[in-house]
Amino acid sequence: MNNIGLLIKMARIQQNMKQVSLAKGICSTSYLSKIENNQTIPSEDVLQLLLERLELDYEDLSTEQESDFLANLYLLYKEAIIERNKKEVRSKLKNYTTRNFLFVDESNFFTYNLYLFRLSLITEADVDTVKGLMNALEQMQEKFDERQNFIFNKNCGFYFYLIRDYKLSLSYFELALEFVTNFHLQEWELSDFYHALSMSYLSNNHLLNTIEYSTKSLKFYKDNLIFNRAIDCYIVLGIAYKHNLNFKNSEESFLLAKKIVINFNLSEYTEIINHNLGSLFAIQGQSKKAIEYYEESLKNSSGDENYLITIYSIAKEFSKQSDELMVKKWTTTGLEFISKVADNDHLSYFYHFKIYKLLHEKDLEFENILVNAIDYFENRKDFHYVYKYSILLGNKYSEIRKYKNSALYLQKAISFSYKIKSINYWEDL
Repeated sequence: MNNIGLLIKMARIQQNMKQVSLAKGICSTSYLSKIENNQTIPSEDVLQLLLERLELDYEDLSTEQESDFLANLYLLYKEAIIERNKKEVRSKLKNYTTRNFLFVDESNFFTYNLYLFRLSLITEADVDTVKGLMNALEQMQEKFDERQNFIFNKNCGFYFYLIRDYKLSLSYFELALEFVTNFHLQEWELSDFYHALSMSYLSNNHLLNTIEYSTKSLKFYKDNLIFNRAIDCYIVLGIAYKHNLNFKNSEESFLLAKKIVINFNLSEYTEIINHNLGSLFAIQGQSKKAIEYYEESLKNSSGDENYLITIYSIAKEFSKQSDELMVKKWTTTGLEFISKVADNDHLSYFYHFKIYKLLHEKDLEFENILVNAIDYFENRKDFHYVYKYSILLGNKYSEIRKYKNSALYLQKAISFSYKIKSINYWEDL
């Protein structure tokens, strides 16, 4: 029963309850603090009252049970990371999340919850639930060993990546990187980490680091014939090479990914690979070829966010050609799709489509939509689109001789170009 305090502390933090609220009428706050830090074992009466207030029950695990229990959870953890079969993992995870377990070994309790943290991210659990678990673990971090610190920081990196706070995500991944040489790490787990690190570097426009770590990850997946993960690496490499204007290597990476898709019938990747090939030719000014790849991408679309990204990309290509009719056609298609699904996660695309549509229709609502879009993307910390649309609005204000407004938005564009490059001073440009 020595670790009951950890279970109480975890439940309290996850329920966003302060110590004073939990202790009120049961015991002193200082006494509760000692219980939570395993400095004292509560009396049976106090324990029951605390458990009732938290609506918490638990199952005891013996030392022998703990070993088997964690070994099985580790296998699920490994399977989930390598195979990423969300539906199957979600089903198996219920055996661990529908009950609370009391561990004899304090370290096992931490490892168990760190595995749950990552598995919850993989299975797309409720964001608030995951955040509660992360906050609770953070308050116990001083007791973690080096492997646990690695897993915690890596998981935090994933969490902030998923909520699109890419700068904070990278800071946690780089903290995790400091631990990788301090203990033995299985090659599969190191490769998973390197891939995540490469994606975070890519989101922060650190292209050489992206290529370095994605290449390391790719080697393991190729050598072990884990084809779906190898495709992921090729796609990241292709995007990084594209942004680095190395178009030959970019196309080669995407085509190697496509070859694996064809050889092993992994058709679920066809959509994203064709989209990225379209993007590659778009940046080279080959709009016709770009649109052909985008339209191929749509043929394999599952109708999710990738579908909207591709429609948006086609609209951009026709916008470059000042083809008003085709811009209207594709932006209308996107807006109609959004109206049917009524998903707040698609609000970004609502703004994208409205901006391009109104721009080419020369609608008076255009200015207001741009102002609202810039505020929206700034709140989301999506610096790229703040930068992009601030330039557009600044130039539009200049055209109609609203020079003060123009200067304000062009200055905003400059400040957000610094954020994109993760710099603070013009001297660092």
